[in-house]
Amino acid sequence: MRLAWLKTCQSTQPGSKIKETTTPAMREKHRGSVRVGLPFLALALLFLRPNSLGTSSVSAQLTPLWWEISIVLKTDGEYALEGKESDCKGNFSFLIYWKGCLEKDDDDYLLYHVDSRLSDWKAQETVSSPQNATTRTTRDIKKKPSFSLKYILRRETNLFLNFLVKGIVVPQSGGEESFFIFFPSSQENGQRRAQVDYNAYVVEGSNGVSLKEAEIYAGPVTKDYSWTWKLQQREFRQRVPVLASQSHRARVSLCIVPHYTWPQ
Repeated sequence: MRLAWLKTCQSTQPGSKIKETTTPAMREKHRGSVRVGLPFLALALLFLRPNSLGTSSVSAQLTPLWWEISIVLKTDGEYALEGKESDCKGNFSFLIYWKGCLEKDDDDYLLYHVDSRLSDWKAQETVSSPQNATTRTTRDIKKKPSFSLKYILRRETNLFLNFLVKGIVVPQSGGEESFFIFFPSSQENGQRRAQVDYNAYVVEGSNGVSLKEAEIYAGPVTKDYSWTWKLQQREFRQRVPVLASQSHRARVSLCIVPHYTWPQ
């Protein structure tokens, strides 16, 4: 019944590119460190308040069966590479929409991926040398950001989102003087590459995307998160110094809506 509902949920969004999630093998499920569970007493205190309808049977119906989750992630950034043979400068911006569902499963939660889209992707890159300069725009840049929400982890009384936008290598033309461009990730993800710890270079705000578990039982929740990330690296390639710098600003809007009945 619940898998059938997921199929119905998908069919209500015509024109969107949606991955099939109607088989158990496609369900994203995180277990192990989320075994604490919300205590029964906490639920009783939350739903058996004086302004409730007053019976235990009605209160039980007010416990959500599932939650709609939507994430909007907006990013803009720039990068530069000062190399031996040429210099490279670029900038980018994009918007990502993610939709899914969360369902209680004993002491765990089941996370369902319904839809994920990259929107408003814009990029420009200029590679210059003493001889000439070449500029590539969005149409010419083949590699694009890719978003992945790996899981939602319950730790004690909080829920932590683990997500990552996969980065790309620049310049797009390739060559020996290339480097990896980091795109946003949550603190829980712990993104690392080539000895670079993403979390260590958040210079403003916080990429800790989390909320109190009790909040999703109390009603619809909307939260905003933002941070600025910067990295500058100096490397020696063939005994010649190469300076690479990059930065981006990320803004995340998270919305979780509880539902008390299964869709018909």
